[in-house]
Amino acid sequence: MNIYTMSVNGVGIGGVPLSPAIVLRPPWLPDMGFIPGALVQVLPEAGGLFFILCDENIGKYSELLQATEEKNGELITVDCCNRTGLRMEIDSYCIRNAGLDADDILVVQYEYGLIRVRKLAEQLEPLETEF
Repeated sequence: MNIYTMSVNGVGIGGVPLSPAIVLRPPWLPDMGFIPGALVQVLPEAGGLFFILCDENIGKYSELLQATEEKNGELITVDCCNRTGLRMEIDSYCIRNAGLDADDILVVQYEYGLIRVRKLAEQLEPLETEF
Protein backbone atom coordinates (compact mmCIF):
# COMPACT_ATOMS: atom_id res chain seq x y z
CA MET A 1 0.00 0.00 0.00
CA ASN A 2 1.30 3.44 -0.96
CA ILE A 3 0.46 6.62 0.98
CA TYR A 4 0.70 10.28 -0.07
CA THR A 5 -0.59 13.44 1.63
CA MET A 6 -2.02 16.65 0.17
CA SER A 7 -4.74 19.23 0.80
CA VAL A 8 -7.87 20.51 -0.91
CA ASN A 9 -7.05 23.74 -2.72
CA GLY A 10 -9.24 26.82 -2.38
CA VAL A 11 -9.86 28.80 -5.55
CA GLY A 12 -11.18 32.36 -5.30
CA ILE A 13 -10.72 35.67 -7.09
CA GLY A 14 -11.26 39.18 -5.80
CA GLY A 15 -13.34 38.51 -2.69
CA VAL A 16 -15.37 35.69 -4.25
CA PRO A 17 -15.72 32.76 -1.80
CA LEU A 18 -13.29 29.91 -2.15
CA SER A 19 -14.34 26.99 -4.31
CA PRO A 20 -12.61 23.71 -3.40
CA ALA A 21 -10.51 21.87 -5.97
CA ILE A 22 -8.23 18.84 -5.85
CA VAL A 23 -5.28 18.73 -8.20
CA LEU A 24 -3.33 15.48 -8.22
CA ARG A 25 0.09 15.76 -9.88
CA PRO A 26 2.38 13.32 -8.09
CA PRO A 27 5.24 11.72 -10.00
CA TRP A 28 3.79 8.22 -9.50
CA LEU A 29 0.65 8.76 -11.67
CA PRO A 30 2.04 7.02 -14.81
CA ASP A 31 3.34 4.07 -12.76
CA MET A 32 -0.22 3.55 -11.49
CA GLY A 33 -1.63 3.54 -15.06
CA PHE A 34 -2.85 7.14 -15.09
CA ILE A 35 -1.31 8.22 -18.41
CA PRO A 36 -2.17 11.26 -20.60
CA GLY A 37 -5.72 11.05 -21.91
CA ALA A 38 -6.75 8.17 -19.64
CA LEU A 39 -10.40 8.20 -18.60
CA VAL A 40 -10.93 8.28 -14.83
CA GLN A 41 -14.16 7.78 -12.90
CA VAL A 42 -14.28 9.86 -9.70
CA LEU A 43 -16.82 8.70 -7.12
CA PRO A 44 -17.55 10.43 -3.80
CA GLU A 45 -17.76 8.54 -0.55
CA ALA A 46 -18.20 9.84 3.00
CA GLY A 47 -15.12 11.95 3.71
CA GLY A 48 -13.34 11.19 0.47
CA LEU A 49 -13.15 10.23 -3.19
CA PHE A 50 -12.26 7.20 -5.31
CA PHE A 51 -10.38 7.73 -8.60
CA ILE A 52 -10.85 4.62 -10.76
CA LEU A 53 -8.88 4.16 -13.97
CA CYS A 54 -11.24 3.14 -16.78
CA ASP A 55 -8.80 1.26 -18.98
CA GLU A 56 -10.69 -1.98 -19.67
CA ASN A 57 -14.23 -3.09 -20.42
CA ILE A 58 -15.64 0.41 -20.66
CA GLY A 59 -18.46 -0.60 -23.00
CA LYS A 60 -20.49 2.45 -23.94
CA TYR A 61 -19.26 5.81 -22.73
CA SER A 62 -22.84 7.00 -22.28
CA GLU A 63 -23.59 4.10 -19.91
CA LEU A 64 -20.45 4.77 -17.88
CA LEU A 65 -21.33 8.47 -17.70
CA GLN A 66 -24.89 7.71 -16.57
CA ALA A 67 -23.70 5.25 -13.90
CA THR A 68 -21.15 7.79 -12.69
CA GLU A 69 -23.68 10.62 -12.50
CA GLU A 70 -26.14 8.39 -10.63
CA LYS A 71 -23.46 8.04 -7.94
CA ASN A 72 -22.89 11.85 -7.91
CA GLY A 73 -19.48 11.37 -9.49
CA GLU A 74 -17.62 12.75 -12.50
CA LEU A 75 -15.61 11.47 -15.43
CA ILE A 76 -12.29 13.23 -15.96
CA THR A 77 -9.16 12.64 -18.01
CA VAL A 78 -5.49 12.75 -17.11
CA ASP A 79 -3.98 15.94 -18.51
CA CYS A 80 -0.40 16.57 -19.53
CA CYS A 81 1.00 19.95 -18.57
CA ASN A 82 4.49 20.80 -19.88
CA ARG A 83 5.56 22.62 -16.71
CA THR A 84 4.19 20.26 -14.06
CA GLY A 85 3.86 16.90 -15.82
CA LEU A 86 0.72 14.79 -15.50
CA ARG A 87 -2.24 16.01 -13.48
CA MET A 88 -5.83 15.21 -12.64
CA GLU A 89 -8.17 17.92 -11.40
CA ILE A 90 -11.57 17.62 -9.79
CA ASP A 91 -13.78 20.61 -9.04
CA SER A 92 -16.15 21.58 -6.26
CA TYR A 93 -19.23 19.53 -7.30
CA CYS A 94 -17.75 16.12 -6.59
CA ILE A 95 -15.62 17.38 -3.71
CA ARG A 96 -18.62 18.75 -1.84
CA ASN A 97 -20.58 15.52 -2.48
CA ALA A 98 -17.77 13.76 -0.63
CA GLY A 99 -17.98 16.12 2.35
CA LEU A 100 -14.63 17.77 1.60
CA ASP A 101 -13.88 21.49 1.60
CA ALA A 102 -11.02 23.93 0.96
CA ASP A 103 -7.98 23.43 3.20
CA ASP A 104 -8.93 19.88 4.31
CA ILE A 105 -5.79 17.79 4.80
CA LEU A 106 -5.99 14.56 2.82
CA VAL A 107 -4.39 11.16 2.85
CA VAL A 108 -4.05 9.55 -0.57
CA GLN A 109 -3.83 5.76 -0.75
CA TYR A 110 -2.96 4.38 -4.18
CA GLU A 111 -2.24 1.28 -6.19
CA TYR A 112 -2.46 0.45 -9.87
CA GLY A 113 -5.69 1.88 -11.30
CA LEU A 114 -7.10 3.08 -7.96
CA ILE A 115 -6.59 6.20 -5.88
CA ARG A 116 -8.49 6.78 -2.66
CA VAL A 117 -8.49 10.28 -1.15
CA ARG A 118 -9.77 10.73 2.42
CA LYS A 119 -9.73 13.42 5.09
CA LEU A 120 -6.74 12.85 7.35
CA ALA A 121 -9.05 12.33 10.33
CA GLU A 122 -10.88 9.49 8.53
CA GLN A 123 -9.87 5.86 9.06
CA LEU A 124 -8.54 4.31 5.85
CA GLU A 125 -9.83 0.92 4.77
CA PRO A 126 -8.20 -1.38 2.20
CA LEU A 127 -8.74 -0.45 -1.46
CA GLU A 128 -10.28 -3.84 -2.27
CA THR A 129 -13.79 -2.42 -2.61
CA GLU A 130 -16.46 -3.48 -5.07
CA PHE A 131 -17.63 -0.75 -7.43
